[in-house]
Amino acid sequence: MQRSGCRQRLQSDPITAHRHGGTVRTRSCLVSIALALSFGAASATAQQRQITGRVTAATTGDAIPGASVAVVGTAIVAATGNDGRFTVAAPEGDVTLVVRRIGFKRKSVPVPGTQTSVDVTLEPDVFNLEAIVVTGQATGVERRFAPNAIATVGAGELSRAPAPSVEASIQAKVPGAVIQQNSGAPGGGIQVKLRGVSTLNGLSAPLYVVDGVIMSDVAIPNNQQVVTLSNSGSNPSPLQQNQVNRIADLNPYDIDNVEVLKGASAAAIYGSKAANGVVVISTKRGQSGEPRFTVTQRLGFSELSHELGMHVYKDATEAATFYGAAVANTYCNLAGGACPVYDHEQELAGEKDLSYESAVDVGGGSENTRYYFSGLAKKDAGIIGGTGFWKQSLRANLDQRLSSRLGVSLNTNFVHTLARRGLTNNDNAFISYYMSMGFAPSFLDLRANANGVFPDNPLIGSNPLQTAALLKPNDEGVDRFVGSVKATFDVLTRPEHRLQFIGVGGVDRFSQRDGLLFPPELQFEQISTLPGVSLLTNGSNYNANWNANLVYAYRPASGSFAATTSAGLQYEDRELNISRIVSRNLIAGQQNVNSGTSVSVDERRERAKDYGFYAQQDVLTMHERLFVSAGVRGDRSSNNGDVDKYFFYPKAAASYRLPGGAGPFGDVKFRLAWGQSGNQPLYGMKFLAVDATQNIGGIPGLVAPGTVGDPTIKPERQTEIEGGVDATLASGRATFEVTAYQKSVSDLLLLRTLAGSSGFLTQFSNGGKLRDRGIEVAVGVIPIQRPDVSLLLRSIFFSNSAKIVELTGAFALTSPSGGFGTNLGQYFIEQGGSATAIWGNVPDNSLQGFHAERIGDANPDFVWSFGSELTVRRFTLNALAEWQHGGNILNLTKLIWDFGGTTTDCPTTCAQRLAVFGKDTRQFVESATYFKLREVTLSYDLPVRAYEWIGARSARVSLSGRNLVVVTGGNYTGMDPEVSNFGNQAVARNIEVAQYPRSRSFWFTVSVGY
Repeated sequence: MQRSGCRQRLQSDPITAHRHGGTVRTRSCLVSIALALSFGAASATAQQRQITGRVTAATTGDAIPGASVAVVGTAIVAATGNDGRFTVAAPEGDVTLVVRRIGFKRKSVPVPGTQTSVDVTLEPDVFNLEAIVVTGQATGVERRFAPNAIATVGAGELSRAPAPSVEASIQAKVPGAVIQQNSGAPGGGIQVKLRGVSTLNGLSAPLYVVDGVIMSDVAIPNNQQVVTLSNSGSNPSPLQQNQVNRIADLNPYDIDNVEVLKGASAAAIYGSKAANGVVVISTKRGQSGEPRFTVTQRLGFSELSHELGMHVYKDATEAATFYGAAVANTYCNLAGGACPVYDHEQELAGEKDLSYESAVDVGGGSENTRYYFSGLAKKDAGIIGGTGFWKQSLRANLDQRLSSRLGVSLNTNFVHTLARRGLTNNDNAFISYYMSMGFAPSFLDLRANANGVFPDNPLIGSNPLQTAALLKPNDEGVDRFVGSVKATFDVLTRPEHRLQFIGVGGVDRFSQRDGLLFPPELQFEQISTLPGVSLLTNGSNYNANWNANLVYAYRPASGSFAATTSAGLQYEDRELNISRIVSRNLIAGQQNVNSGTSVSVDERRERAKDYGFYAQQDVLTMHERLFVSAGVRGDRSSNNGDVDKYFFYPKAAASYRLPGGAGPFGDVKFRLAWGQSGNQPLYGMKFLAVDATQNIGGIPGLVAPGTVGDPTIKPERQTEIEGGVDATLASGRATFEVTAYQKSVSDLLLLRTLAGSSGFLTQFSNGGKLRDRGIEVAVGVIPIQRPDVSLLLRSIFFSNSAKIVELTGAFALTSPSGGFGTNLGQYFIEQGGSATAIWGNVPDNSLQGFHAERIGDANPDFVWSFGSELTVRRFTLNALAEWQHGGNILNLTKLIWDFGGTTTDCPTTCAQRLAVFGKDTRQFVESATYFKLREVTLSYDLPVRAYEWIGARSARVSLSGRNLVVVTGGNYTGMDPEVSNFGNQAVARNIEVAQYPRSRSFWFTVSVGY
């Protein structure tokens, strides 16, 4: 019998499909025994015969590897090999086989006692109705029973069109998720926000769990602010440096499945790290059988998709109205005083260099040993010269059956990335590309001469073309290792009982090195008192975590119910070290940090330890109609004021299923869930972080900052309730899901204004309440399904609103990080107001001539996406579009170009805006509405004769594009409404300041399987 270890490991019930310590595992052998016991498994009788067969896909005829074949009424389970074939032992007499594979609909096949072979075809489960989804740290349940709205994205959806990172791969595919890039720079920098606003000043990123390991998504800035002075103005935030969040290191093509737990009612079992949701990722596994290789080569390029546009001055007379006669007459010197025209944007961002992705993977194994190996070499060429992103990734996943009761899984991933993101975003020195370009009117020739020497910009101390050419290196290199080990031990296995121990331990460790050189030859360095700057930033991050779980499953012989009890412990150790060196006044031709005459050093270290435990009970009863789940999680952390105090997060949920309803309806499920989760204080919020770098007369000194911590600080607490209905129609060819939710966040992490006599300005403290309300709708339809033609349509709708319901005393009108004061626009909160309100100055008849009030809101009215897949014989066309309606953006690039006289409506209209600058901020508040064609892919499966001569088993070619069409709405005049000057933010997104411009990408792909 070809068991692949499934029989020993997975004799369980429909609600135990065990996980990698919380990681979804979609391999069918992990859920196959649920089929056996769900029909009332008894002890295996004497095995008198063997049944052989082959499992194939009904639509294509291809073999289905890894399908489970269970003998109903016994604990016997087998798995298909890579060729789809299986051998399963069965008792004498008539039996029924249940065949199942994730991504396909299960099928029951009666086998008479006289029959020894059977072939099975499975219909695709396009809507993942029979997938296993998370219910706890070590348990899962079939999607048709799940009491929460949990989104799943499979490997096929992730890999249709090349994406810069895994977050981009799931854009517009998850109800309730707003996934947006911070700029157009290559290499990532994308934020995932689930169900609106969950915090104001706390951590805003979801928790990422990859094969049981909590994976860091920290973003380390490269310290360019010491040259750009971005933090020296009205906002001292260091997060204005276009930094990359590190989940971008993950290889999307290694992923088998992504599950998104969007709120506390689903994610409560993850405790004080789950307030922003949990993204659970499982990578691909090997299947028993001969090795199977896939080799993929992608070639493509990116191009500037939208020019900001610049006013073209026709002659010296017009130019003189803004720049004066001296400048106008000097540069507008063509016949009749006409001005020459130079397209600075095309000169800067007109690159179309080759991008590529070279990938190979192999999987296979024996009954007791299975393996999956993969490799990736990737380059995303930037549209600005000297920018780009490179990634090399190696992965090895092994599954080993050590005995009939013990199995071990090993996952390892080595990654190296190199990002060159140039010089963009806010800048008070006016040297970043689009800041200085705003002061370079179209009649200036900024190009290098025949000797490679760039002219000076006469209007400001920076030539953007020179900066892009000479800013070398501007490297951010990362070396990363992520590894985990899972051990599964069957403590007790009986027909009605099963006790299993599951232990998972893992490490995520990376080192990051940022090197930036501003050579003395740069125009803005030549006028510096210490020309030439070399920046070196070294960061290291270490995450280690383990969890130990006991899972007890019970199902009586009558089959009247199935119960699973689980409990476990978890530990996490996090450490982040960042050191920065700034070297000024460099020796000509040198870039080492010891080559300058002025050297400064800075270091920051953080460490946190978390401890947690949980207990959970799941019950499936009433002929598999009613599912009930309840649990509690307890957490303590060194980031809390009281490091020994446990904070508890309960949850409860239920679903009731009406199977096979009359008329057009299939299954109809009603669900209701309630739960609590937390958001830990950030490191340093509980103490006074003094500056120990002062030197007073040769004696070390300490300087206290303006903000002090709170020794009693505690996690924010989120309470969520959600309810919804799921239904299938037209014999499974249509599905409908609607969810309404409300989440309330109390004990918000806020800044309290202190009395001047305290010696401090502000203090971190808990206070206030936030409320989100929203609705999610997902619809899928298969209007055409024939062997030669099929059409799949999907649509997702999401709307959320966030309100501050309580904010009193010293917290009233508090400003979260983000914005530049009411002159330029600032995020403020007040009791009864929106959590994403934008405030600014509005003219009035007062003595000062203006007052501050709400002038906009960053939150969109709704986000609506549309997807389709059309298959005609060997051709498949996929398309995905996203429409965001409503919301506002602060377009401060427009203000900068107004000052430089280069905005398209200069010199007259921009001068009118400048005349009321500081009094009327509304002129820079613009619409955030957009429509984007996110993905388009046309693929063709080659006929056998085209590849059989090279020994291949399959071959496909495809053309694809990403963000090919972008349509903005309303009065938007910027580069891209999908933007955040401050990077990933809880609230303060939608601020545009001289960002990296957006691009569209085109790819050609060849994929061959062996």
